[in-house]
Amino acid sequence: MYSEEETKQANEKLEELLNKDKKKWMADIQDLVNRIRNIRNLSECQVDMLSYRQRLLDKVTEMKIMIYKRNNAWDKHFKLKYREYSLNYDLKLNQSERRDFINADMGAFKLQVKLLQSHIEFYQECINTLDKMGFAIKNRIRLEDEE
Repeated sequence: MYSEEETKQANEKLEELLNKDKKKWMADIQDLVNRIRNIRNLSECQVDMLSYRQRLLDKVTEMKIMIYKRNNAWDKHFKLKYREYSLNYDLKLNQSERRDFINADMGAFKLQVKLLQSHIEFYQECINTLDKMGFAIKNRIRLEDEE
């Protein structure tokens, strides 16, 4: 298993990657918002919007799989730590103390899952924005037809 320091370094890299990804998606969506102002761009914007939406859905699925894998690794690591604190620790700990020690040891590990869950929420909000943008495009076309 990974040491606490390796896990902390992995968390920093993960956070950096997620922040870059967040900035990229924010810029892409902002560009799309700016482009829907021109009626001539609407069909291209609809295609891009649907493409972005599908890519975000794929990313949500990938992240959920990553979370399942991290939770599985957490369970395995928890069992090892529980055994270590039960058999090889210098002090006799009760069950709640063992769990507290293990949770403290694995805090950086658990942070990975929280970072991924937070990013999934970001993706879901982006998808909601794109859905609303679809309605905005539809309304824009209807208004143009009425004029």
